[in-house]
Amino acid sequence: MLDGRKKKTFREVMSEGQVFTPCVWDCYSAKAAEMAGFGAILLSGASLGFSMSGVPDLGLHNQEELVWATDRIADYSPLPLIIDADDGFGDVAQAYRTCRRLAKAGAAAILLEDTPNERGYARFGRAMEAATLAGKVDGNVPHEVIPQDLWLAKIKAGIEACAGTDCVVIARTESKLEHGLDDAIERCLRAEALGAEMTYVHGLRTIEECRKVAAVLPGWKMFGDVATVNGVPFVELDEIAALGFNLVTMHYLEKGSMFGMMDYGRRVFADRSTRYADEHTMGGLSKQEQRALQERDRGWLDAEEEWKRL
Repeated sequence: MLDGRKKKTFREVMSEGQVFTPCVWDCYSAKAAEMAGFGAILLSGASLGFSMSGVPDLGLHNQEELVWATDRIADYSPLPLIIDADDGFGDVAQAYRTCRRLAKAGAAAILLEDTPNERGYARFGRAMEAATLAGKVDGNVPHEVIPQDLWLAKIKAGIEACAGTDCVVIARTESKLEHGLDDAIERCLRAEALGAEMTYVHGLRTIEECRKVAAVLPGWKMFGDVATVNGVPFVELDEIAALGFNLVTMHYLEKGSMFGMMDYGRRVFADRSTRYADEHTMGGLSKQEQRALQERDRGWLDAEEEWKRL
C-alpha cells in the first residue's frame, strides 16, 4: 500500500525535534493529517471508540479491534503511527500480548497507561468536571489508578514485547489528579529506569508544571492536547520543546470532520443537489491544490479499474 514510500521510525521522527501530532481513527483521517503536513499520527482510543460505537470514550473496543485498525492504518499511511493501547486490555500477560501484536501490525509507538478497565472520558472527563465544580485541585480528585508496581510490570512487559522491533513504549500515567504531580513524576522515573523511552504525565496544564517535570525527567516527554482558556493556550509549543516535550498530540479532526459533514449535508439537503460540495473551495485551497486532489482521486479510480481487470 505504501508504494515504496519509506516510513520513518518513531525514534527518527522524535530525534528531528518537536512533532505536533493529530489523533486519527481510520485511513481517511490519516490521509487528511498527511495532506495537512503533519509528520506523525496517533490512533486515539477515544476517536476509534466513537467511530466504531458512536458513543464517547467508554473503552468499548477490544484488543482485536485495535489491532485491526492499527494494521489497516499503518499499512496505508507513510506517517509513523502511535497507538493508544489504554491499559493493555487486561493483566500483565495481556499487556505483553497487546504490545506484541501491535508492534507486528505496524505500530511505531504504544501508549500504556495506569488506569483500570474503565477508560477515557468515562473516567477523566467526569473527574475533571466534578473537580471543577467542587473547586478541587490535583491530588484531591477521585480518579483511580492501578498500583505503581502493577503498572510498571505492564510497562516492562510492553518493552519486552517490542524488543527487536522499531516500536517504542510510551509510559503514560494519570495519577496526577488523585495522587498529585509528585506521584506521577515518581511513576515516570521508575518507568524510565525500566527502559521506557518516552513518558507522559497526563493532565499538565501550566508551564510551571512542565518545568517541574523536565527538571527530574530528562528523557523524551509527551504533552497531550494544548487546550485553550479564553483563547489562550495552556502552554506555548516552543517553551515546552525546550524542556524536552518533543511529542505534542491533539484532537481536532473529530470536530473538523463532523463540522464539515454537517455543513455540506445541510447545504446539499437544502439545494437538492451537490452544487455546494462540487464548488466548495475546501477552506480556500488554491486551484492548483484542488487540481492535485482531483488528480489523486483519479489515481484511485484508475487503480480501482486495474484491480477489477485483475
